[in-house]
Amino acid sequence: MSPIKIAEGSSTNANSIIQYFLSIHNLLNSPVEMTVFSESASFSSKDRYEVKISRDGLQWNFVCKNNSSAALRASLNMLGKWLKGPLLECEFHHEASFKIRGVIEGFYGKPWTHEQRLKGIDFYADCNMNHFMLAPKDDPWQRFDWRVPFGDEFLLKVSEIQERASFNAIQLSVSLSPGLTVEYSNPKDVQAVMTRYEQLYSIGIRHFGLLVDDIPWELQHPADIEKYPTIADAHASYANAINAQLKQIDSDIRLTVCPLVYRGRGSEPYIVTLGNSLNGDIDLMWTGRQICSEYLDTFDAIKFKEFTSKEPFYWDNYPVNDVEMIHELHVGPITGRDKDLGDHCAGLLANPMDRFELSLIAIGTFGDYLWDSRNYDSNNSWLSVMKRLVDNPRDREAISRVFRCSFGSCLAQAQAPEFSEMLDKAKYAWRTSSMQEGVSILSEAVLEMRSDLDVIQSASFSMPKWREEALPWIQKYSDGERALSGIIEILKTTQPRSDGRLSAPAGSRDRLWGIWNSLSENQTKLFGGSFILFVGELAAEIADRE
Repeated sequence: MSPIKIAEGSSTNANSIIQYFLSIHNLLNSPVEMTVFSESASFSSKDRYEVKISRDGLQWNFVCKNNSSAALRASLNMLGKWLKGPLLECEFHHEASFKIRGVIEGFYGKPWTHEQRLKGIDFYADCNMNHFMLAPKDDPWQRFDWRVPFGDEFLLKVSEIQERASFNAIQLSVSLSPGLTVEYSNPKDVQAVMTRYEQLYSIGIRHFGLLVDDIPWELQHPADIEKYPTIADAHASYANAINAQLKQIDSDIRLTVCPLVYRGRGSEPYIVTLGNSLNGDIDLMWTGRQICSEYLDTFDAIKFKEFTSKEPFYWDNYPVNDVEMIHELHVGPITGRDKDLGDHCAGLLANPMDRFELSLIAIGTFGDYLWDSRNYDSNNSWLSVMKRLVDNPRDREAISRVFRCSFGSCLAQAQAPEFSEMLDKAKYAWRTSSMQEGVSILSEAVLEMRSDLDVIQSASFSMPKWREEALPWIQKYSDGERALSGIIEILKTTQPRSDGRLSAPAGSRDRLWGIWNSLSENQTKLFGGSFILFVGELAAEIADRE
């Protein structure tokens, strides 16, 4: 029998969540003798728990009062941390910053595998998330085959995902995107969607997505053109008809709509018409000012509700790197989201990359922000997530330096912060004190980069899936090391001139421009813009000797 026991009288649902948590975190054989109690409580609308850990002789008691399964699951995450530290009696409580906190698999590109989706759900729960929306853009069932009922194999897989989600107190939602071919005024096209929703309902799904984004901007069918003044009216009518049928099945079902116009200020005519025409219990998704928004602020959220009568349900397009961003690697922490945003929105779902394993890094920081946004520190969160995902310190430090060279995207992040700072220090050194000092700074960076590559490329590297998914950027890092080595060789041959420029052997400038070309022709984005600027600046600074 496990030293950690579940108190008698716990609900079946609580029992399964606790049991599953203990099993996946190898705590069933913990040396600590403890009884875990779960008690339902009425708190606020956001997930909240209040925990007391006390000792009775050799026996510990963990008593959690919670207002939801997700709150219970979050308290267990705290229990896991407590078991690793000094065992002291304590009390703690927390209320989530956001009501809905999670991930939407909504990118263009190769969909995640079934195994990745299952693994992801375990991770989201460990990050105090409570939602996963399945909406893969390039999976045929999502956008193209929506009039065809789901087959048994598909339903079996979704049922397995739903079971895993239930064990983790994650709500699974499934979306359909009929907008490419739908006839909004045709009751048969309402029923086609309902047939699929009813199939999903039968295996436990209670939250559904209706996505009409990324479709033609004008009505296409003659019957729709005749019936609806605008496409916004058509979308509202269609969603309301589906929602009415869902409510007849179960009043607790939730429908979320992703609109055709999903970015801006919220004052756009389409979104104003749609928001004010949708039934009050339908959620409306929004990406912010931009498709990939540098920031999401409370002021915009409040104005969005004024314009549309809806709190925005954020579809946050980070760390996704599809379409025009395929050369970017988004592994930095989430930044630029207001601390009180959760008080003015329905929830937030992060849209990840097709690179599943690497997406977990940014998702982990989203978990920290969504759970406790007022105390969120992006850098501390990133370091914590990296430590949680990579046990080996040597491997973690090596891959971290590569990843930090990829920082800088649609978010307000410093580009390749440490690498850029190193280049600036080297330039300042040779311009104000000595070339030897500047070359020394660059040489130390080259040695560190070579060491990083040796670690990452070794057979013993503990994160081979990261290496595989990040291969283009690792190769660019290797190119950068060679480029920096070439620059050092040129700098060693230079001599200062009275006009402040550097004298170098004939052909040195051409060599530098060759390095510049090699870096710029490789579209894989690494080092931000600092390296290209550095090389170009140096080429202008050098004067070839005759």
